[in-house]
Amino acid sequence: MPSQHQSNTPQPTPSHVHNYSQVADEELVILTDDSTDTEQEKEHEAERKAKRKEAKRRKVEEEQLEAEWKKRVEEEAQRRRVMEEEEA
Repeated sequence: MPSQHQSNTPQPTPSHVHNYSQVADEELVILTDDSTDTEQEKEHEAERKAKRKEAKRRKVEEEQLEAEWKKRVEEEAQRRRVMEEEEA
């Protein structure tokens, strides 16, 4: 009868097996909850972009109004000079 050599290394038992497919739903929500932060970040970035665009538009509009005002002031000054020359 052949002798059988038995290993002294302990073999894993079913209690050592981890079945990761049995993760509770709450843990899955926590692990995947980062997606809402990403959506919020996108919304905030869109808001910041819209605010920057509006600020730029206002600046351009103010510059145009200022240029128009300066032009009117210069035209009025020119009219006064012409009137003064005609009176002289």
